[in-house]
Amino acid sequence: MASGMVRVSWRRAALAMAFAVGLTFGVGVASAQVGLGEVLETQNIRNEMAGGGRDERGANQANDQAADAAPPADGADGDLPAVARTGIDKWDDTHSIFRQREASLNWLKMLPVALLLLVWVRSADWINRDAQIFNLNHNAWNPAIVAPFVIAFVVMLLIPNYVIGIILLSLAWLVPFVAYAVHHNKSVEPHQSVFTGSWFRHQVSEAGALVGLKIGSEKKADYLRGPEVDLVAQGGDERTNQANLLTARQSPGYVHVKELVADMVTRGSARVLLDYSAEVVTARHMIDGVWHNGEPRDRESGDVMLAVMKQLANLNVSERRKKQDGEFGATYQNKKYACELTSQGVKTGERVIVTLHGSTKQSGIKTLEQLGMREKLRDQWLEIMNADRGLVVMSAMPEGGLTTMFDVALLDCDRLMRDFVAIEDAAAPETEIENVPASFYDAAKGDSPSQLIPSLSRKYPNVWVVRDFVDAETAKLLMEEIDLDRLVVTSCHAQDAAEACLRMLQKKTPHKEFARELIGVLNTRLIRKLCTGCRVEYEATPALLKKLGIPAGKVTKFYRVPKGEEIEKPCKVCSGLGYRGRTAIFELLQPDDQFRQKLLKEPKIDVLRKAARAAGMRTLQEEGILLVAKGVTSLQELQRVLSGS
Repeated sequence: MASGMVRVSWRRAALAMAFAVGLTFGVGVASAQVGLGEVLETQNIRNEMAGGGRDERGANQANDQAADAAPPADGADGDLPAVARTGIDKWDDTHSIFRQREASLNWLKMLPVALLLLVWVRSADWINRDAQIFNLNHNAWNPAIVAPFVIAFVVMLLIPNYVIGIILLSLAWLVPFVAYAVHHNKSVEPHQSVFTGSWFRHQVSEAGALVGLKIGSEKKADYLRGPEVDLVAQGGDERTNQANLLTARQSPGYVHVKELVADMVTRGSARVLLDYSAEVVTARHMIDGVWHNGEPRDRESGDVMLAVMKQLANLNVSERRKKQDGEFGATYQNKKYACELTSQGVKTGERVIVTLHGSTKQSGIKTLEQLGMREKLRDQWLEIMNADRGLVVMSAMPEGGLTTMFDVALLDCDRLMRDFVAIEDAAAPETEIENVPASFYDAAKGDSPSQLIPSLSRKYPNVWVVRDFVDAETAKLLMEEIDLDRLVVTSCHAQDAAEACLRMLQKKTPHKEFARELIGVLNTRLIRKLCTGCRVEYEATPALLKKLGIPAGKVTKFYRVPKGEEIEKPCKVCSGLGYRGRTAIFELLQPDDQFRQKLLKEPKIDVLRKAARAAGMRTLQEEGILLVAKGVTSLQELQRVLSGS
């Protein structure tokens, strides 16, 4: 859904209703105040006249009383009717007209208006959400449902006839609402239509279920069963993808694929390995970088599930021996995932790997502190990233969080006061980052970033973002850009910062220029966090503290995963794994003159590691021990991570 889109909420509904009631009440009070003002003005005029006419009225009253007491004149008929007289009211008025003495509000007339307002708000909210879900141009329909009602509401307050006003207000709500419902039903599949007979039966059935009544309704389409996962066919053109999706929905395996995706998201599984044997399909999930056994399934359901995944990825469903790679999409819990599918025939049957890829934006991580970087280290890193010139290298082990770290590092640095350009492979575009426009080359055709650098250089960018140097020519041109006082940001796979320097030299980066222009190397390692719901504390002995280099008395206890006999019942937070989620540890190398000399004259891993520590770099081990001392992770997990397993 597009950012900034208008959403109508119940909170806004309440505010809108309060505004309407307040406005109507204000008009009523104002009208009452005008009426009372006229009465007071009339009374003041009469009081002024009362001074001159009081004697006359007194004389008249005396004469009237005398006339009433006198007997009728001779010849008068006592049966004649008396002349009708008008009484004198408290305002000294001589006629009887009903006057409203207090401000009032007709609640019987307000009730239909309030009900219409609530119905309109609910309708506008549904139209807004529905139009976004089905891509029915919510930017056009939102004003179409809001503007007529607001105008009609104002008109209703101005015209004196209540009946005409309420009719106009009703039409202002009903006409756009019906128009959208008709448009919706024409634009979606039959089972997604609204306000039809089957729709009403389903609503009645759902309402009855809330109070324990079983009311029959129209049967759901089979592919709608299971978790609320929307699958998207990919790998072909639009027509082919649509045909593949319709075909996949006819299979019972469609629901199995939905269940698989939902299960992976719930477990926090980034990858699932399915091994097909003669009778059973075993599953293993990679959760937080570690493989865990999953529940096996029978071969029949596994086959139809695999057929649906291949259909959605536009692969050959009948091919079970050759290697096939494809991708399909999925949306679950308002998050989109790219589902990478790889299948390969093996001796026992077939092996399938399904990998879920989300985006950094969806994770909500925008700063390196959210990834686990200490504040002081982050300040040092941002100083490097905001430099005017130099070469910056980010590194991690394969599948060790390099992409996420790179994205967040760009999100966290200054992108407003500097001009960025990025060069990416068209076949593997990275997450789009604001103010970092990307240009693409086609590696499949033999292209490289070096072909784009000359033309992009004429835009005078301040920062170059090239995640992979690819070839020697690209490295040479980018090092020349640094001579023009520009910053170059790149990356590579490496176990630590020292190894990253050697990896860059392996990419044919000019040796002398690399040693001179390198200003920072950041390396990261992902480490699992202990589950706070079931972790077990134990005493930090003096011997252990000394071994870890922690001063005595600084830490009194560490934490670990509970042992089997300590578990009363499986933890609901981590599903009994002992860990939940991951964080990162970092080491930041800021080369000094001694390190540059070693890099130029003696580029060996042990020599560079020693020189890096001499330059003041805190190692991954030292950063990890801090997390152990804080109870974030366990000593056993740190040992596993640093061993590279």
